[in-house]
Amino acid sequence: MKYFLIIPYVFYIHFASAQEFYEVDVEVRENSYVVNNTAVDMIAKENYASAARILEKVIEEDPSFHAAYLNYYRAGSQLDDKKEKVILVLRKGLEIFKEDDEMAYYLGNLLQKENRFDEAIKAYSEAIAYSKINGEDFPLVWAYYFNRGNCFLKTNQHSKAILDYDYALALSPKNADILTNRGFCHYKTNNQSAACTDWSMATELGSKQTPRYIQSFCQ
Repeated sequence: MKYFLIIPYVFYIHFASAQEFYEVDVEVRENSYVVNNTAVDMIAKENYASAARILEKVIEEDPSFHAAYLNYYRAGSQLDDKKEKVILVLRKGLEIFKEDDEMAYYLGNLLQKENRFDEAIKAYSEAIAYSKINGEDFPLVWAYYFNRGNCFLKTNQHSKAILDYDYALALSPKNADILTNRGFCHYKTNNQSAACTDWSMATELGSKQTPRYIQSFCQ
């Protein structure tokens, strides 16, 4: 039986509540804005390598420029030879931008993609903890729980995954992806009735995968 696993990569701008302060020359900061905007255009055109290269320079010369880290993730996560460096850069960013739930979430995404699930769970847990400080009204917070749940699912910690999916669903009601994965975890914990209920709801919301589960396991 296969399960449906979604890792959202929607991009938002979100600033943490605390950070280290750096003195930055005005010209350096102005250049950071220009280069970052250029990188955003490159990313839109899928020119990830060039975007990553110029953003590395920004981060080196202006380490407190927040947007460069997030856009470096967007570019570098698309490049196999950059993924480890992106992980290191995001860790560096989290030392500067204290309690930055968005950056911790992106770190978790990359670690999950690399099948480093224990590290990903730690990053998502930090994102969740920071979101309690910064506010859960940020549009991505549901995905912090969803993706940590996916890591628990991938490591056969199904009961823990269900708890995360419950919270994710509270923040993102009528989300077919959450229902699909929670249904799988209910099934793996011998709660067929709850699994079939979740899959039926996901099907009503337009899931293309859950009808097969219902046909195979709920008849």
